[in-house]
Amino acid sequence: MDLERDKFVVNYDASLAAEADLIATIEQEGFTAAVQATDRAVEDPEFFREALAKARREKKPIVLDFTASWCVPCQRMLRETFPDEKVARLLERFVLIKVDTDEQPTLANKYAAVGLPDVRLLSPEGEELRRFCDFQGPDDFAQELDELLAEVAVKATGDELIGLSADEGELKEAFNRDVGNVRLMLILSPT
Repeated sequence: MDLERDKFVVNYDASLAAEADLIATIEQEGFTAAVQATDRAVEDPEFFREALAKARREKKPIVLDFTASWCVPCQRMLRETFPDEKVARLLERFVLIKVDTDEQPTLANKYAAVGLPDVRLLSPEGEELRRFCDFQGPDDFAQELDELLAEVAVKATGDELIGLSADEGELKEAFNRDVGNVRLMLILSPT
C-alpha cells in the first residue's frame, strides 16, 4: 500500500460517529479517505435473529463466522479447524452463526466484515468481545474459545453475586458454586 497514493475506505456505524469528524481526523494525518456508513438500521435476517435469541435464552456465547466460498483461509478453517475434536467439543458450548458474505452482503456490510475470514466471539447478549480476521488453526482457535468461556463465566458469576445480600448462607453457597469450570473465590471481611 502506498499511503501517498492509495485511498482508505472506512466503514463506520453512523449512529456512533460523524462522517465529517472521521474525514477531518484522517486528513489531519495527511491521508485521503472515503468513508461509508454501515446501515445498522437494516433488519437482520430471521436465521440471525433466531440465533441471537437462542444465545440469550441459553446464556451461551456466540461464534459469528463471516465466510465465503472463494475465501481460501475460510475454507481451510472449515476443513481443518471446525472439525477438530477439541474445537468441536468447545463449540457445543457456543451458538455458532455462519454468514456467507456473498449470500448475506447486507449483513456483512452492517457488521463491516470486509476481510475474510472474519470471526467474532460475542457475549450471549451479542456484545463483541474478540475478533480476528485471519486463519486460526485448531489449537489457536480452541485457546480463544477456552479463554472466552472463562471470561463469560466469571462475568456471569460476578453479575449473579451483585444481586446477593450479605446473608452468610447465600455467600457460602455462591462461594462453593462452580460456573463454567471457573471457581470464583471471595475474600470476606467482617463489618
